[in-house]
Amino acid sequence: MRRYIKLYFIYLKRAIITRLEYKKDALIGILSFFLGNVASILGIYFIVNSIPSLNGWTMEQLGFLYGFSMLPVAIDHLFSDDLWCVAYWKVRTGELDKYYLRPVPVLFQVIAETFQPEALGELLVGIIMLVVCGKGSGVIVNFPNILLLVVGAIFGAVIITSIKIITAAVAFYTKRSGPLTQVVYGFGSYTKYPLKIYPKFIQIILQFIVPFGLVISIPIDVVINGGYNPYILILEIIGISVALLTISILFWTKAETKYSSTGSS
Repeated sequence: MRRYIKLYFIYLKRAIITRLEYKKDALIGILSFFLGNVASILGIYFIVNSIPSLNGWTMEQLGFLYGFSMLPVAIDHLFSDDLWCVAYWKVRTGELDKYYLRPVPVLFQVIAETFQPEALGELLVGIIMLVVCGKGSGVIVNFPNILLLVVGAIFGAVIITSIKIITAAVAFYTKRSGPLTQVVYGFGSYTKYPLKIYPKFIQIILQFIVPFGLVISIPIDVVINGGYNPYILILEIIGISVALLTISILFWTKAETKYSSTGSS
């Protein structure tokens, strides 16, 4: 384990140096993600201005939910974005060949070689939204709720990454699974609004099948409205995220044995 921790930081340091070599490009990327999320926030603002409350949720509460929803997405984006490349073209073009030549697990290398500074723009907007909207959203500031939000953000990123690992690994069988990854990942956009506004089958999907709602929408509902023990929810989030990560690694490990280099059958 100590070896892999050391290796990870070596890979990460190299990835950071590489990405920041073109500083203007990195800054433009951060700014673009920042402005893109600001535009989405304005969209929510106009919706709520037209409808004074959304299933009882005020603009401040929706802003708090939106801000929190960005944190696990940003953390995942920061450290595991190369999974998109695997899903779209790295398997099909044979670019994974180099990973098989090293005595280090392929998935470890794919994750460790990734650093996307653009995600810092998402992270910044999310934190700003939490601070600005938190005061007027009825949030109860206490240790259990703070812990719930921290756990939700960190393990939410674990769940998002795990789902990307699974859908990206499908490419080992089909050569390209980018569209599948995009569709499944797109379910995360539903968590920017309260789960209760959706039909029951959507709620079930977001809680049990693609559990973005478990780590984003439900924690915010508990923090704002109460009605559920935050410590129990914390244990559920950790348990499900660890289980899903284990499943994703096992699936990837099995799937990568189907990899064939460019030009081979």
